[in-house]
Amino acid sequence: MKKLFIVVYSLIFGNALWANTAAAEQNLNKADTLAINTYNYSSSTTDSTAIINIDYPQIAELDDNSIKAKVNLFLEDEFKQSIAWFEEVKSDSAFFEDYPYEVQYTFETGFQIEFNSKDFLSVVLSHYQFTGGAHGNYFSLGYNIDMKDGKVLSLKDVIKEDSFDLLSYECEQAILEKFEANSIIEVGLFEDEIIILEDQDFYIAPGMLVLQFDPYEIAPWSMGEITTEISFEKIKDILKPSLPFPTN
Repeated sequence: MKKLFIVVYSLIFGNALWANTAAAEQNLNKADTLAINTYNYSSSTTDSTAIINIDYPQIAELDDNSIKAKVNLFLEDEFKQSIAWFEEVKSDSAFFEDYPYEVQYTFETGFQIEFNSKDFLSVVLSHYQFTGGAHGNYFSLGYNIDMKDGKVLSLKDVIKEDSFDLLSYECEQAILEKFEANSIIEVGLFEDEIIILEDQDFYIAPGMLVLQFDPYEIAPWSMGEITTEISFEKIKDILKPSLPFPTN
């Protein structure tokens, strides 16, 4: 499972966090894509010691209104999970009395559209929060949605059940190539091998499967987030048939 509280520099994260607008606007120009609207939720304490800002995607039009409502409700609920954290911090009045104005608590959530078609949508949630300490925390989550029925796909819906060892191998090769290294240890990861499980976070981009690892998930903080882009051509034999996105 993914660990949700991971460290990152807010400056690095900020550049990726708000990149969703350009990606969504670009997709709107394509006839076979979904129109994605950006909705916003924001709030703060009266003295601005704690603030929250959430941008979340909503499908504007779909032939099947029941599926549109199902997917939109799911996305809204997922993106607004940080409201509970914000309310918890805001209610901790004792801490604010002890440390007035020393810390500004921040919760920011945005998204990127990685794949957009009327049959399939892949969205990456990007969350940053600062709740004290030397630095903030962030994580990313991919949501891969079959628009025929609104089902959120897991990795086991994409990869054949007996093929996760092969996917792990391709992930290792992608990491070695990215870092121009001869071994995983040389790259600097925690372990000497990568093991991909069914609950591994991922998203789909045109022509590829992307596995994403938050900081501290497989490597030290200094290496930041790690993504591995694996072309469908390399894993065509282990992909399940009849996927809702093109793989050739």
